[in-house]
Amino acid sequence: MTISVPDLMRETRNFFPSAALDASWTLQGGMLTPSGGLCPGDWVAVTGSLYNNGVYQLADGVSIPGAVDESWTGRVWLLSPPADFLALAGEVIAWAAQQGSQQAVKESFGAYSRELATDAAGKPITWQAYFAEALKPYRRMYTEVKL
Repeated sequence: MTISVPDLMRETRNFFPSAALDASWTLQGGMLTPSGGLCPGDWVAVTGSLYNNGVYQLADGVSIPGAVDESWTGRVWLLSPPADFLALAGEVIAWAAQQGSQQAVKESFGAYSRELATDAAGKPITWQAYFAEALKPYRRMYTEVKL
């Protein structure tokens, strides 16, 4: 299972909004315009779009890789996730990649053996359960960014 920073933001209902920019937006060839106030590496949440709603980290030249070309009137939220949240996201991503598919709890072939972390019922532990305590300080009851 592939986990991303936006997945953690959705799980905690915390997108760390710092500002909201309401405008008529255009995505052409991945380039977001108007781009005033946006810099490569910034995290943004696009809302009001038909095809591109979501959380993105801007690439070179204020672009959104893989975005569908369109124009819309809506809001782009500037997000400011703290460094410790991004570090935790890195840990979650690495843990989830190590767990791989959670179909088998235990497998072994000759000298190879692997066992996944399980809960009291013997079912594989999800990343949400495994990192629940670490995610707790970031959790919000309601989100400001409606995605």
